[in-house]
Amino acid sequence: MTAAAKRPGRIEIALAALTLLIFTEAFLPKLMAPPPEVSSGDDENVFLRYLWLPFYGLVFVGLFMAGRNALSAILRSPLLMMLCAMSMLSTLWSIAPDVSVRRGVAVTATTLLGVYFAARFDWRDGLRLIGGVWFGILLLTIISGVVAPKFAVDHEGHVGAWTGGWWEKNQMGGHAARCALMFAFLSWRDAAWRRAWIAALFISMTLVVLSTSATALLGMLLGFCTLGAAWWMVKGKHASVVLLWAMVVGLGGLIMIYAVAPGVLLKLIGKDPTLTGRTDIWEELLRAINAKPWLGYGYQAFWTKDSEPRYWLQQAVDWAAPSGHNGWLDLAISLGLIGFVLFVLDYLLSIYRAIAQATRTPAAVFALGVLVQLFLFSMSESILLWQNSIIWATYCFVSARLALDARKGDVRSSAPVLISGTAVRAGT
Repeated sequence: MTAAAKRPGRIEIALAALTLLIFTEAFLPKLMAPPPEVSSGDDENVFLRYLWLPFYGLVFVGLFMAGRNALSAILRSPLLMMLCAMSMLSTLWSIAPDVSVRRGVAVTATTLLGVYFAARFDWRDGLRLIGGVWFGILLLTIISGVVAPKFAVDHEGHVGAWTGGWWEKNQMGGHAARCALMFAFLSWRDAAWRRAWIAALFISMTLVVLSTSATALLGMLLGFCTLGAAWWMVKGKHASVVLLWAMVVGLGGLIMIYAVAPGVLLKLIGKDPTLTGRTDIWEELLRAINAKPWLGYGYQAFWTKDSEPRYWLQQAVDWAAPSGHNGWLDLAISLGLIGFVLFVLDYLLSIYRAIAQATRTPAAVFALGVLVQLFLFSMSESILLWQNSIIWATYCFVSARLALDARKGDVRSSAPVLISGTAVRAGT
C-alpha cells in the first residue's frame, strides 16, 4: 500500500458513487432477474453475477489508494475480518461449497467496501457521498412511481403499496427509513447543504408512507427518536436524567405489555401474532441450527435449490420461503454459533464506541441510530453479513469508522465532521 494516501480526486469519488449505486441493488435486478419468491435461492442472472466483478476490483483498488488508513481500518476491525474469513472457509464444511465460496468472496468485497469508505472518507465527506447517491435513487423512485406505476407499485400481493426499484415494499420502505435518519442528521448538522438534505428528507419520509410498511415506519421513528434524544441531552444533566427516566419507564411498559398481551402491540403495527408466518419459519430454523450448532451449513448454503434441509423446512411450514426472514437466525444457519457470536461482539463493541463518542461528536449519534435501526430491521429481514448489500456495507462503514475514531481515545480525526468543515464541540 502507499505510504500516505492523498485526498480522493473527482474520478475516485465518481467511481465510489457508482459502486454505491450498484450495491443498492435498485432497478437493475428488478429489470433483469426473477423475484425472490420465484428464484430457487441460487439461481442468479449470469450477467448480474459477472457485473459485480469489476466493482469488487474497484473496492480493492480503493483500499490500495487509502494506504495506511486502510490497513489501520482493517486491523481495527478484526471481528469483521474474521467473519469474512469464516464465510470463505465455510466452503470446507458447506453443503453447497460452490455457493459458499462464491458468495464468501462477495460478502468479503461488500465488507471491504464499508472499510474502504471508513478509511478514505471522514464522517462528513462519507455521509455526503452516500447521501447524494441515495438522494438520486429516491428521486428516481418517486418519478418511477408516477410515470410507471405498473413497475413501481404493487398490484398483486399488497395492492397500492409502492415498491420502487425493488421487488418488495418492505425493501423500499426499509431503505427509505434508513435514508430518513441520514437525511435528518445531515439536515441538522450539515449547514452547507441543508436545503438539499431537507428536500431529501421529505422524499424519504413520503416513500416510507407510500410503502405501507409498518416496520419501516417504526424504524424511521426510532431513528428520529435517537436524534431527538441527542438534541435533548445537550441541554444539560437534568434534561438527560428526565429523558433517561422516561425511556426506562416507556421501555419497561412496552416489555410488560408484550409479556402479558403481545397481540396488542403487534396489532398496533399491523402484524398478526405469527408475523405473517415468520414465526413458523423461525421455529424450524432453530431446529435446523440445533442440528449443526457450531459451524452451520456453510455461508448461504442452506437456502440453495438442492438443499435438503431447506426442502424439509419448506415442507414443514408449507411455504417456499427464500430466506429465514431474520438476520440473526440466517447468520447462525450459515456460520453457526461461532459466526453468530463474532457478529454480536462486533455489534456490541460498535454500540459501546458510539455511546462513548456521542458526547464528543454528533457523528456518533448518527452511528448509534444506524445500529438501532439495524437491530430492528434484522429481526424480520435477512440483512446481516449479506453479500452485495448496501445495508451491510453501511454497517461496516459505521463499525470501522467508530473503530478508527477510538484508536487514540478521542475523535479528533473526525471532529470537523458535519458543520461545513468547522470543528464540533460537545454540546453544540
